[in-house]
Amino acid sequence: MARTALNVYSGLAAQYHLHDPLERALLPQGEFDVSLTINDAMFAVNGALGFDDNDRSGLWGDVILVNGRPWPVMKVKKRIYRFRVMNSCISRSLRPSLSTGDPVTIVATDGGLMPVSQSVASWRHSPAERYEILIDFRKYTPGQRSFRINRKNGLWTVNGGTWEQVVASEFRDVLANPNLNAVEIWEFAHNAGGWFHPMHFHLIDFKILSRSGRAPFSYEKGPKDVVYVGENESVKLLMQFGPHRGRYMIHCHNTVHEDHDMMVQFRVGPEDASDRITNNPITAARAEWDTSRA
Repeated sequence: MARTALNVYSGLAAQYHLHDPLERALLPQGEFDVSLTINDAMFAVNGALGFDDNDRSGLWGDVILVNGRPWPVMKVKKRIYRFRVMNSCISRSLRPSLSTGDPVTIVATDGGLMPVSQSVASWRHSPAERYEILIDFRKYTPGQRSFRINRKNGLWTVNGGTWEQVVASEFRDVLANPNLNAVEIWEFAHNAGGWFHPMHFHLIDFKILSRSGRAPFSYEKGPKDVVYVGENESVKLLMQFGPHRGRYMIHCHNTVHEDHDMMVQFRVGPEDASDRITNNPITAARAEWDTSRA
């Protein structure tokens, strides 16, 4: 009594699954039936959970957890998966969607199967609601990643992310995590209008494969580290990630956009001790200059 929010926030939330012959015949089972329990949290410097309900109005954490893990990654097979999605945030409403913009199929809600499945691009999802969705991974080519440029609350974003989120995560939030020396195809699509974006990638040069399904311009067929992404345009880039591991920026080279947080990061290889920031250039001790010889 009177401790529900704090208990749920501390982790007292879980799923239990019901089965019947009809459901087993219709929907994926076993390893292809996956629970996703989503919540948000804020953390103190020492990693402990922080709790601030904003004068009893609600808590909005700056880190999203899935099954208790921040920024999780799941490898999937090329088939249809069933995800049982529960919002266990204590205040935050969610609007889930795929980064590709493709629809998902909702097949069940809190109490059971839908009368007719529904294909949706996103949905509103409040705390304690449960939705079961199907995602078909058969149409996705391994190693192709899709990114969307959009405008949100007056700021340009990449897949909804900004540099403010990266800073809030203590620089651990990454848009992609390719393996060292991996070769991938990345697609950047800009359907929001209003401006073009010269997207710049640190660490690597890339090859432009296509523009909106057509060949690249003749003058941009050399190795590039900046690509012009025009309004209502999509570009596919061939990337090889190396020779170094670590975290690297992607940002818009319209520096006004960059200064207003149109910047994200990717990480090459797994995170380890050598990848962690130990000397922040903003907060590091000032250099001492020997002026005796001036």
